Amino acid sequence: MAEAPAIEFRDAAKAYGGRPAVDAVSLSIPAGQFVAVVGASGSGKTTLMKLVNRLAEPDSGTVRVAGAEGEDAVTLRRRIGYVFQGVGLFPHMRVGENIAVTPRLLGWSRADIEARIGELLDLVSLPWSYADRFPDQLSGGERQRVGVARALAARPRLLLMDEPFGALDPITREALGQATRGLHEQLGLTTLMVTHDMQEAVLLADRIVVMAAGRVLADGTPRELLAGHPDPAVVALMETPARQARTIAALMEGR
Repeated sequence: MAEAPAIEFRDAAKAYGGRPAVDAVSLSIPAGQFVAVVGASGSGKTTLMKLVNRLAEPDSGTVRVAGAEGEDAVTLRRRIGYVFQGVGLFPHMRVGENIAVTPRLLGWSRADIEARIGELLDLVSLPWSYADRFPDQLSGGERQRVGVARALAARPRLLLMDEPFGALDPITREALGQATRGLHEQLGLTTLMVTHDMQEAVLLADRIVVMAAGRVLADGTPRELLAGHPDPAVVALMETPARQARTIAALMEGR
């Protein structure tokens, strides 16, 4: 029997005030894939992600996670990792306490939680001593690493990322992007990332889904979409990282 997709949308639709945010979207994301959802502001990409962890409910159609539909929202969220731009660390909690939030809710033992905190700090390349620091004692990049650690604390198989690196400087952003891709491979995750940065999508994802006005305009590998597409809007979007690459190559060659 074939394994159920990690995420499956079947004619999923969601509207706000009569305006479609997600309009009859059908997508199947197999386990182990890293998918980037891109598009302009208002294209529906964040709403699409919210349908996965039940922060929004579809008006019609279905959304299944690992073959299940209609699971209790709280139970579902506890088995999904979620990283977003604002990080959302609790400022009154130390780093270790922030990482431990979901394991504590799941009833893990104190010994297991302490061991997991150390393991996760290693995974995101932070010293163990950071477990006793408060978020305001960390840099932006360090806080985002803690956010990734917290998302992975309960060993989820699915990781959702909503503009996770947008507020970071370019060097930190690239380092964290590559680290996250490495964790995706190392832990065998399925990752769904929303981003407006086309270069980030091309460099990190196995597959890119382009959205506009709540609909899917294109769905393919970075190589396929860079090679061309019938929709001029998709061509224009993909031209950005291609043009950047050509410009950098020309500068390095002294042209």
